[in-house]
Amino acid sequence: MQENIFRPQQFGKYMLTERIGAGGMAEIFRATAFGVEGFTKEICIKRILPTLTSDETFVKMFIDEAKIAVSLHHANVVQVFDLGRIGEHYFIAMELVQGRDLLRIINQCRRNKRRLPVHIALYILSQVCKGLDYAHRVKSEGRKMGIIHRDVSPSNILVSWEGEVKVADFGIAKATHREHKTVTGTMKGKYGYMSPEQVRGDRIDHRSDIFAAGILLYESLVSQRLFKGPTDLQTLEMVREAKVPVLPSAINKKVPPEVDELVMKALSLHPEDRFQTAGEMHDALADRLFETGKRVDSKALSEFMKPLFEEEIEKEEARAKERKKLTPPPSITTNDLTPPLVLPNPSTRPDIPMGATPLPRQRRSALFVAVTGTSIILAIAAIIVTVVWFSYTPPPPKPIAITSAPGVLFVDSQPHGASIVIDGNDTGHKTPATIEGLDRDTEHVLALLVDEYKNWSKKINFGQMQRVEIQAQLVPIPKPVPQKPAENKQDQKAKPRHKPKPQKMFGTLNVNTEGAWAYVYVDGKRQSRPTPLYGIRLRPGVHKIKLQNPKLGITKIRNITIRKNKASNLVVKLR
Repeated sequence: MQENIFRPQQFGKYMLTERIGAGGMAEIFRATAFGVEGFTKEICIKRILPTLTSDETFVKMFIDEAKIAVSLHHANVVQVFDLGRIGEHYFIAMELVQGRDLLRIINQCRRNKRRLPVHIALYILSQVCKGLDYAHRVKSEGRKMGIIHRDVSPSNILVSWEGEVKVADFGIAKATHREHKTVTGTMKGKYGYMSPEQVRGDRIDHRSDIFAAGILLYESLVSQRLFKGPTDLQTLEMVREAKVPVLPSAINKKVPPEVDELVMKALSLHPEDRFQTAGEMHDALADRLFETGKRVDSKALSEFMKPLFEEEIEKEEARAKERKKLTPPPSITTNDLTPPLVLPNPSTRPDIPMGATPLPRQRRSALFVAVTGTSIILAIAAIIVTVVWFSYTPPPPKPIAITSAPGVLFVDSQPHGASIVIDGNDTGHKTPATIEGLDRDTEHVLALLVDEYKNWSKKINFGQMQRVEIQAQLVPIPKPVPQKPAENKQDQKAKPRHKPKPQKMFGTLNVNTEGAWAYVYVDGKRQSRPTPLYGIRLRPGVHKIKLQNPKLGITKIRNITIRKNKASNLVVKLR
């Protein structure tokens, strides 16, 4: 059977060169925009299916949401250039991200029998949170627009070959969410990335996107779906209860417990228990990334992507050479060769979306042209007189140096009250304290000083982070051992040559749970981390162990006997 090959075709002032994909609402093309003097630019065209253009309610909502999408300008958001209609097709022209989406990245790692490295996953999701935080906070005419993505899924997270991370489909997801007519297949495969309140039909806010970002982080760390049931109904039930069957670290041993806590906070059932802003989640991800000791930026992400998709990149480069041979068809006139590739100023007409191609201007009457010409001549004469009269031209103002925001350093220690010294200068602060105004491009040396404890120091590099938090554990100075008085020879002969070793008076306890994680309370005192816990030192005897999962509302109590110099294991099933 002959293979269907897409042939380049004209679409208004664009040339569609490749069909990238299609869904239940639109089909996506790679396109070329032609300019004067041989100028070309590759963009992406999302063309709404003709079956939806007959639905006036959907079309109106699509145009309203496209106005919102055009207003977003951020490095981590796919930029929209133009909104228009050609024939029966409504379309959006947007930035072309040459790379792969997060879904294909995870699948490619799985095919290579590997997982996404923890530091790479943390960096990608930190950039996603930056884009979401901008969209949640963006304002129009001084008021927040209240944008919620509603469709934060792996296919809408794009990573370019150059290591850029961008969130796609702002506005389009909102139009789908708000449409009154059900379109078969529109939400297929997206149930597993909703929030519990979205499934329940409750009113949602920006924290719904934070829950979805937590799902993406979980799946990036373990390379498998979090909420995926045999049927769509069962998937929705899993999301509604927000039950996480197992922690990421139980599947991927390279995930530290601190990242487990971050994931579980983002996936909290109740919105008030999650990160309250995407910016707060970004800061937490950045802190965890800093603790890994690996510095990740777009260059590092690019170096990870290119070997992973080496064959696909070579094929794309070959197709790009063929596309360069394309020339604009004769039907495209000179006026059509300048698409709105750069966003114009906000429209002053409410009936025209910002970025949409306006209608041609109406021709003016001869009287209007004459009056306008006379006014221009008088204005020029006035300017000439003003220039002659005021011959002095004030010097231009000095350019304002643009600097990055200063760094913020939070320092705490155990014990508290240590003097904070930065680069050899005493700041006058004692832990815990926040130090502001630090140069982020310079490496700083932090030192903590306190009586009866050894001096503590560490080098601080901000990198791309504006805020760094340091928790220091100070080591006490050992006290000198008093010398024993000299003994006579008779006493020395009476005592044995070797002193008996003191016996240890502790045992250890290992605690784990099956079915779900739990906080551990030993004799009423909560431990610092959830299960699994190993090597808890306890005195011999009977101890009361309480296991509690507040998300599931489950509490289990067990008594266990600890024996001297023995390790005891406690495994409890949580249902």
